[in-house]
Amino acid sequence: MSATLNLVHGLLARGSLLHELGRTADAYKVLTGLVGLGEVPPGVAQEAHFRLAEIDLGHRDYHRARRHLAAALMHCPDNARYHFVMASILDQDEEADPQKAYEHYRRSLQLDPDQAGCLGDFGLLALSLGDADEGLQALRRAVELAPDDPETVGKLVEGLSELDQANEARRVLWAALFRNPRHAGFRKLWSDFQFQQLYTAQEAARPAPQAAAERPVVLPFIRLAPHTLPKIGGQKVVRKDRQSVPPPPHSPSPKGLPGKRRA
Repeated sequence: MSATLNLVHGLLARGSLLHELGRTADAYKVLTGLVGLGEVPPGVAQEAHFRLAEIDLGHRDYHRARRHLAAALMHCPDNARYHFVMASILDQDEEADPQKAYEHYRRSLQLDPDQAGCLGDFGLLALSLGDADEGLQALRRAVELAPDDPETVGKLVEGLSELDQANEARRVLWAALFRNPRHAGFRKLWSDFQFQQLYTAQEAARPAPQAAAERPVVLPFIRLAPHTLPKIGGQKVVRKDRQSVPPPPHSPSPKGLPGKRRA
């Protein structure tokens, strides 16, 4: 029994190391073999399934990622991180139900309410589902927890922009730039925000399209077939020009012009 446990823990350690080193293909092979052994300790099984889900999520294989994460949640249903990752998978999968992602976000925040990343993603999803109050509350709380994280601040700015609250979004960015004047991430956020505001203003000032009756009429160009062209005298018309005579050569210029004094 001890030999089997040593083998199981050794496979988990090797698969975890390969995963952290970025060798996902090798890690996936080792971890898949581990979960296929049959009777594996619950702690080992949940860790292996979770890492397999992360690898599948990186490859955008949402179906297999959900399957592995569901197996991890069976072993540990009160793990906030597992619920957060499951919500992220459902949120990114266009074929999944966004309401299920919403429920996993809420469950994760119930287990651990101070997750800035989870709060930001949950806030944007709540806005997309029509719950503006809960969405903005989550986004603002995320910025309170991570005020110097450009990704977290960017999610709040995105949410405020979707709700046409550009003035508050501008104040949020000014405060972030004041705290981090040299941060490239916040400077990019400010540039993107200015560009989006300018684009929105230009689109609003663009004149409305003309009605069909007011638009200029463009006549179609019709190419006539060769056999439909009229014939002149039944023969091909050839242009004949009169023979031209080349001009005479230039006469030599005199060496001295009359009436000019010489030194």
